Amino acid sequence: MTQKRQTRIILADDHNVVRRGLAALLTLEGDYQVVGETHNGEDLLTLVERHRPDIVILDLSMPRLNGLEALRRLKRMDASTSVLILSMYDDEELIVQAIRRGAEGYILKDSMDDELFEALEIIQQGGRYISRAIDPSVLNRAPSDIVVELTSREHEVLQLIAAGHTAGEIADLMSISPHTANRHRANLMQKMGVRNQIELVRLAIQRGLVIIGNRPLSN
Repeated sequence: MTQKRQTRIILADDHNVVRRGLAALLTLEGDYQVVGETHNGEDLLTLVERHRPDIVILDLSMPRLNGLEALRRLKRMDASTSVLILSMYDDEELIVQAIRRGAEGYILKDSMDDELFEALEIIQQGGRYISRAIDPSVLNRAPSDIVVELTSREHEVLQLIAAGHTAGEIADLMSISPHTANRHRANLMQKMGVRNQIELVRLAIQRGLVIIGNRPLSN
């Protein structure tokens, strides 16, 4: 009798406790193999390229490269890998953006114990799963009309700005000059049509371009 192949999974979450808990749950269930773990969106792309998993379980809030941008790049790199978003955020804009960028599922961390394996099973069968705590009509709503196209570098700079880093810190983190960091910031403000950094961060959060701490910062 042929043994069923385990579903290969990569976990991406910046909380070690969450990753360990997920890995333990999946291992105990038996049908899943965790082939990689990371707390960083950039490292996730490297792991996906190396392991070619069946499913990535992805948090939205991660350093340097947030989950939405990591999702966008992942789908461009390997469209065959399914993505299940596991998030604390029930914000409609984030949900719409995640599905728009190719996520096959979106569940809330509060519902993980009840819905994780149901979501994984449906995704493996080619379906889509949205947490029962989320109003399904949200999927019928059009996302905000984002007319700007940001480069990968600009996405990274924007996320670091939203996290409160100075131009000097951004330069160190990205191995660029402070002048280049400031130029990226000026280009971002011009593209987004805002006058200052506060407006830039607020609009970026509203549009789902960045994710920080306890969302939202939109009122």
